[in-house]
Amino acid sequence: MKKILCFTILNCLVFGTVFAQAKPATPPPAAPAKPAQPANSSSNEQKNALAIDTFQMLKGFVASDSDSKTFMFINALSYERLIVPHFSIGGDTDLWFMKVSNVPCFYFSMAVEGRYYTQASFDKFFLGTTLGINLLSIDGEKAEPAYGGFFGLIISLKAGYKITIKNMYIEPSLAYVLSKSGGFGGLSALFGGGSIATPLGWNPGLRFGFQF
Repeated sequence: MKKILCFTILNCLVFGTVFAQAKPATPPPAAPAKPAQPANSSSNEQKNALAIDTFQMLKGFVASDSDSKTFMFINALSYERLIVPHFSIGGDTDLWFMKVSNVPCFYFSMAVEGRYYTQASFDKFFLGTTLGINLLSIDGEKAEPAYGGFFGLIISLKAGYKITIKNMYIEPSLAYVLSKSGGFGGLSALFGGGSIATPLGWNPGLRFGFQF
């Protein structure tokens, strides 16, 4: 009985000493916090552009002549969005309100334009193409060919260069336009032949706009 009691006491002393000397395991040091990644610069890039074609407006001022009772008001707006790097898509509209020899005339065109930029953003050289419709109405006759009006497709190929200054830009361009014209009567006769509202062939442009 004494041996069993001594053996039990000895075991308690041994295991008690072992547990007393054992140190609690320390957790591994936490990994240093990674610095916050900078915001993706591409998300801050300006992907929208809105502009007005001042060359078209200038043509209206030049064509207006009080002596020949000719008046023109032109509003040429465009919008484009960079959908992926190098490529944008947008729309162009032209509105011509004219009064020639007291005959009211109205021209409207609307087109979708796609562009390829050599840079990944709105900058530098680009190539583009447009596809849309245009309409010329003379004296409210709903584009009747007998009066020199028309309704048809308009297609163009364009090359230009966008000069960006902060959020603003200047864009000279040159386009080759294919479109239905007004024939030999109506507005063509008023302007001495050739419809001024639908110039065919090579046409310069000069846009002023801003990006956002």
